[in-house]
Amino acid sequence: MIRALTIGLALCLLPIAASAQTGGAALDLTAADQQSQGPMIVERVHNGFLVAPDFKFTEIDHHSSGLAGGYAGFVFDEHVFVGGGAYVLASERRGRELAYGGLLLQWLGGGDGPFGFSVKTLLGGGSAEVPRTVQFVDRGRLISEPFRSRQDFFVAEPELDALVRITSHVRLAVGAGYRFTGSAHGRNDDAFDGPGRARLDGAVGSISLQIGGGR
Repeated sequence: MIRALTIGLALCLLPIAASAQTGGAALDLTAADQQSQGPMIVERVHNGFLVAPDFKFTEIDHHSSGLAGGYAGFVFDEHVFVGGGAYVLASERRGRELAYGGLLLQWLGGGDGPFGFSVKTLLGGGSAEVPRTVQFVDRGRLISEPFRSRQDFFVAEPELDALVRITSHVRLAVGAGYRFTGSAHGRNDDAFDGPGRARLDGAVGSISLQIGGGR
């Protein structure tokens, strides 16, 4: 009788033991799945305002000149800058005037490293004035009269910069580019175009200090 009860009790406990083993395996699989998923990582996208005082070295009207100005705008996703820039003739003026500005687009590379680079383009317009002298003959005499010639123009100025990080929020930018101009009136002004006359196009060197940018 005792032997029969022992066998019956063992037969009753077999399903329970099997169920416990299955449950333990399920728990182990669940724990393994949770460990394999790991913690969720959230990366912050750095956007921010950037301002940069800028000084350019160039040639205007066949004279080496300096342009003072700068640009400001927003940096998106640490790489894309959208803003505006403006520049005025600041040295070797000699009666000349020049000012231009417009939309400035820039792509920043290099991340958080000590060195980086950027490619930027300014698209806009401006105006320039240069002193000129007209000569004519009056009653057998050669007469020279000074005048000022003015022209409005479109401008496109691509540039490539090398970046040196000074602090987490400040970078030094040194670059080179070229200024392309075209008449805003669809015609050429003899005082600005043609061999031996004043030119607004020219190579550009620049040095600026970028402050900000989201970090």
